[in-house]
Amino acid sequence: MLTEDEKELTEEELAHWVAFSLLNGVGPKRVQLLDERLGSMVTAWNASPAVLQRMPGFGPETIAAMEQGRKGIDPGKLLQKLKDDNIQVWTLKDSSYPVYLRNIADPPICLFVNGQINFSAFNNVAAVVGTRHPTTYGQKLAKEFARGLSENGVTVISGMAVGIDSLAHWGAIEGGSPTIAVLGCGPDVCYPSSNRKLFKTIVDENKGAIISEYFPGTTPEKFRFPARNRIVSGLSQAVIVVEGGTSSGSLITAKIAFDQSREVFAVPGRVDSPMSEGPHKLIREDRAHICTSHNDVLKEMGWEKVPGKVDGDRPTAVKLYGREKEVYDLVIAEPIHFDTLCERTAMQAGELSATLTMLELAGLLTRLPGDWYERAK
Repeated sequence: MLTEDEKELTEEELAHWVAFSLLNGVGPKRVQLLDERLGSMVTAWNASPAVLQRMPGFGPETIAAMEQGRKGIDPGKLLQKLKDDNIQVWTLKDSSYPVYLRNIADPPICLFVNGQINFSAFNNVAAVVGTRHPTTYGQKLAKEFARGLSENGVTVISGMAVGIDSLAHWGAIEGGSPTIAVLGCGPDVCYPSSNRKLFKTIVDENKGAIISEYFPGTTPEKFRFPARNRIVSGLSQAVIVVEGGTSSGSLITAKIAFDQSREVFAVPGRVDSPMSEGPHKLIREDRAHICTSHNDVLKEMGWEKVPGKVDGDRPTAVKLYGREKEVYDLVIAEPIHFDTLCERTAMQAGELSATLTMLELAGLLTRLPGDWYERAK
């Protein structure tokens, strides 16, 4: 939670901002109107239907939904849960609320933050997004782009999905600047569960923050993820699409970014790869910037390159233990086949496959055609 010196709202006011964020049908514009007209979220929460109907945009259906929703919400208990779970909350009323996000058409009423981060201290922010099923080429570039940007002081944002998103977060962690994962569930819910190590690294090792507009404990649902994309873009000044098909969620994020007047970059790929169709479409039809390295982004955005940084420097990022370390240590200079790893580790195929997947998600191993594996370059 905010310290007493940093707090801009009383706890009672903050609790009622949080409560309003849980009401269905009462969006940011209506909440801001209530705050402006009534001067207090506490007053707004307790307003009678007679008072509410005098407000522009508060028709009978909205008032009825608000009346029903208030019955099942205790603002004080909500705030106590945030304290117990060590979750920060930024409201539209706070100066700590990210300025770029505040200015989109439908900013979240509240942002729930798992981790210690001061977003107002960041000058340069970029999102790196792409498919959940990247090629070897896409995996390599996602990490390289994110790492290169992070090394130059850029905060990298993504959605912590498997594939490009996860690799971007790991690359950013390697680069040394904070990374922010925006979830389509509560900020305390690790989704997908295969990203548990990434989740813990970001939060427990102070590598950035997990952010969501959904209250802690909210489960992941399919309909929440497109809404999440507007936050990924809204927090950023630039959005970089690495790979994705023409129906990829990353293209939805790119479209939102265009609508939000963000700079959009697309990484070109092989002309015969389905995963290149999305970026190529952005370049061809939507006038996205062609981007072949993180330096293109730095130059186009006017972000100063950090002196002394040499492209290709690669710090050690992830500590390995147990089975993961055992498998990783067997993949040395040359690619090694899955069956050979099975034989040398005496692991069952399912356990080995899961271990290899975790090493791939961490960006440490690359899978080659025919079930061969090599260390990521």
